[in-house]
Amino acid sequence: MMPNLAILTAVMLTAPLASAAETSMIRLAGTPEQIGTIWGTINKELIPRDMDAQYLKPAAKAGISRETLIERSAAYVRIAKEIAPHWLVEAKAIARAAGVDEDLYVAFIDGQARFRFLHECTSYATSREHARDGAILFHKTRDNGDRRQATPIVESSLDGINKFIAVTDASRIRCSMMVNEKGLAGSGDYPADKKKDSSTLRLEQAKPQYRGLMAGSILRHIAERASSCAEALAIIEDFVAKGYYAGGDVNASHWLFVDRNGVVLEVCNNSRHVVSKVHTQNVYFSRFNKCEAVHRLREADAVDFHMFHGTSRVKPLLTKQSIAGMTVEIDPDRPDLFTCAWITLPVHSVAFPVLMGQSRTPACLVDGTAYELGKKSPPQTPRWEAMERSMHAEKQRLKEKVKATVAAGNPEPAQVELLEQWSAAQAATLVKALDQPEEAAK
Repeated sequence: MMPNLAILTAVMLTAPLASAAETSMIRLAGTPEQIGTIWGTINKELIPRDMDAQYLKPAAKAGISRETLIERSAAYVRIAKEIAPHWLVEAKAIARAAGVDEDLYVAFIDGQARFRFLHECTSYATSREHARDGAILFHKTRDNGDRRQATPIVESSLDGINKFIAVTDASRIRCSMMVNEKGLAGSGDYPADKKKDSSTLRLEQAKPQYRGLMAGSILRHIAERASSCAEALAIIEDFVAKGYYAGGDVNASHWLFVDRNGVVLEVCNNSRHVVSKVHTQNVYFSRFNKCEAVHRLREADAVDFHMFHGTSRVKPLLTKQSIAGMTVEIDPDRPDLFTCAWITLPVHSVAFPVLMGQSRTPACLVDGTAYELGKKSPPQTPRWEAMERSMHAEKQRLKEKVKATVAAGNPEPAQVELLEQWSAAQAATLVKALDQPEEAAK
């Protein structure tokens, strides 16, 4: 049990950015109620606003009452009780901390996603053979409406629940994209048949289903329970067979998974059917397969991290709706320690590095501050790329230092502290850079 939870959270949130080596950090860990209380406390001002703007007002405009909203969430609640009852405990704790109606908040978590706008997303990966030094790389760009984005490290104390890093709306703990401690990265987005120059996977038609789990909740379940592409596929197939999947009018989801073995798996599903394909070509893209940026990756002798990550900032992949990006380097030997997620909020902004071995996340990523700063900061690609090259080189040196502490038999807290100190220092430097765009001209 974490002592003095509310006080501890408040202290973390108010700690000043004293220098480039200091920033406040959030530990989103413990029981479902503890995790929910922390999240609800951090985002207590945003949650009611998001619920009102994205859920309650559209419902009222359509003549849908509070009682009907709760009734329509019954299938989600029933399924969650079966597969992940801790979600409901966590959600009610979030609601209490944020001062909103518990039942309405539970309904909002998955129900709001049914108001999908016609925004596509882009996910891509490269084979180990085509990557420099056999790196395992994954990326997703989230294209959607302007909603504050957050990146938590979630570490449940419950048995059998994987630790994971996610990108999500700051008002809810779901997954638009994720990577977990087992070295499995994944994303869910718009159906392949609605993407421009997409993959070749095609689904048989099926009637839409409006009650059940949307993709963001399914992806969280995969993050918590799966350790490989094969296990992720098995979960999707099982949920479709049981009638758990609800895609609304869009009625389909497209997925990309990459695991620590370098397997690249594409999946498409609707309410009745699932199709999948393991990709072995040098580069896989979910869409824009005819664009120049994709061709450059495919024709490169060896794709390094910077070329791979930088492609997300190139049009047409980058749009005004590109609100979040996650580029992941999966460490095949110690995914629980050295896997690194590079988070851009929004995508034109600079990337914040977060390592799986951390227990705490920079507060600016958890409360959406990085997203708000990134929105205000003009595109400065050369500046951001230079900073990312420096950070990436430092990260490689840090990895060797931590390996040495492991080999020396030092206790795990010493390793975690090294990773967190480095991540905090990078976050403080990046926040300062985002807040001082005039530095780019010097």
